Amino acid sequence: MKLFKAPYKFLLKAIHANDANEDRAYLALTILTGIIAALVAVLLHKVTHYLVVEFRTNEAFDLRAIGFGLVAILISGYITTRKFPSTSGSGIPGVRVALAVFHGKITILNTIAKFVTSALSLSTGMSVGREGPTVSITAGIGSYLGQLFHLSKKRVKALVAVGSAGGIAAAFNTPIAAVVFTLEEIVGNLNAKILGAIIIASVTASVTAQILMGNSPALTMLNYKLSNYYELFFYLIIGLVASVAGPLWVKSVLKLRSINSKIFKGHKLSVIMVSFFIIVAISYVRPEALGSGHDTIEEALLNLILDWKVLISLFVFKFIATTVSYGSGISGGLFMPTLLMGAILGSIVGSLCNLFFPEFGVNIGAYALVGMGAFFVSVIRAPFTSIIMVFEMTQDYHIILPLMIANITSYVISGRFHNGSIYESISEQDGIHLPTKDDNDVLETLTVDEAMVVEPKTLSASLTVEEALKVVKDLPFSGFPLLEKGQLVGMISLSEIGSYYAKGEKDKTLSEIAEKKIITIYPDQSLLVAFHKLNRFHVSRLPVVSRLNDKNIVGILTAENIVAQFGYHIQQDETDKHEELKEIERQVLEKSLEAQAIDHKSNVKDRDE
Repeated sequence: MKLFKAPYKFLLKAIHANDANEDRAYLALTILTGIIAALVAVLLHKVTHYLVVEFRTNEAFDLRAIGFGLVAILISGYITTRKFPSTSGSGIPGVRVALAVFHGKITILNTIAKFVTSALSLSTGMSVGREGPTVSITAGIGSYLGQLFHLSKKRVKALVAVGSAGGIAAAFNTPIAAVVFTLEEIVGNLNAKILGAIIIASVTASVTAQILMGNSPALTMLNYKLSNYYELFFYLIIGLVASVAGPLWVKSVLKLRSINSKIFKGHKLSVIMVSFFIIVAISYVRPEALGSGHDTIEEALLNLILDWKVLISLFVFKFIATTVSYGSGISGGLFMPTLLMGAILGSIVGSLCNLFFPEFGVNIGAYALVGMGAFFVSVIRAPFTSIIMVFEMTQDYHIILPLMIANITSYVISGRFHNGSIYESISEQDGIHLPTKDDNDVLETLTVDEAMVVEPKTLSASLTVEEALKVVKDLPFSGFPLLEKGQLVGMISLSEIGSYYAKGEKDKTLSEIAEKKIITIYPDQSLLVAFHKLNRFHVSRLPVVSRLNDKNIVGILTAENIVAQFGYHIQQDETDKHEELKEIERQVLEKSLEAQAIDHKSNVKDRDE
């Protein structure tokens, strides 16, 4: 251990010697995070596959499988419900909470616990996927590396996003979709400055995973070709069906969680155990509904399931199995189960199309593929990710047009039935309020000139403190821009004016005591930028200046102005304002009395001498 500490301390010192060294360290950690993300993704896949093959088949559960499942679900459930609650579910909302609330800090113990609980729960037959947990684990690895080398908060948060991208890229072999998903769902901003690092990690993870697992698409290639443009109408129908089925599934999960909470009164392990036995029962009716569903998706793409009645039955049981599993809170994601439900929906539409219009020569596999993307986007609410992910998983460019038609239809219409993604909805139900895309969208759409106060009250920089106090005494403002010959030269607050007056420096001019380093903003900038500046520089108001001349003030902006622009209004209490002025007057009086007392003592002393 001592042998490790010496080079570690030397490395830390070198990293923090200057900004250039930290940048190089950040780049090295980005690449390292990508490599480790791939190793973790492959290891989770191998461990889960081994446990499934060793203890369970895709057929109905036998006693050995039930016994193993009970032990695995008990261990996984106990860790999740009693020791590490953050390992519940897919883990993606937890990553977003870490970014929004804890500056990207995720403990290494939570990360290890997430790996263990996910490996166990994925091998029990519960209808959950490994991709979400992989993202959570690899995000934790990025966070740990950033904390280990004492990088800045900004860098630690960036490494969380970097780890997330690496996890998706390695799990699905979809580097482009990994980048888009990370920006769209994890970071919440497609224009994020960390794009370069995310791309590097995604490519690194994907290449590493390909070296370990081979370079083959995650799903079967279809060699699809659109033979009749009338088929586009049926792809549109897939989008319509998915836009209803997706929100219905989300609402079912939320309702089940609410019922579980009322019935089991917080005994979450009991919920998980009951859910496991429901899955065991389903295995005797529809074993294809077990697990993540990768093999069943392959069967749908290869047209191995053609009977629409069988498909409807499979969809119903997969719908129930995934609702029960994900609603229980067991450690596991919903990527693959969601994609399977979409694939079945698409196959149902394709089968019916083939039944009524055999002349089209329908490729049901293509309908399954389009259904995957359409259902995924109605649940996750990540339109770009859903299109690119399905394309990358099959590497079939010809499917893009039908996929885009169905996805756009599903995305637009599903938003009318349910607002927000499954992640946001579950977090809200648990009392955790994740930052939404709408927040950023509104702030980016509204500009400063829509919220600022035009023609703000200004003060002349040549005024003395005493003159200024008389001017501002009856004004309902606590801060003022200073002008000299009509040009902005500084900012001064009411408290600063009162403070200098109380200290007896009432003859000083405002230009002598004002803050000359001014934080300004332009009228065309977004309110998101304004909020960022108010928070970063800890100021209460921003002078709005012209882009043609940054000394020409055109308005002033406060946090209250921004809030008012959203339709809320914080009415300033005039009594508070008067109380503030009274407090200043009291301080002035106290200082004056102190000064008089000192002068009196001095005069007495001089007289005695």
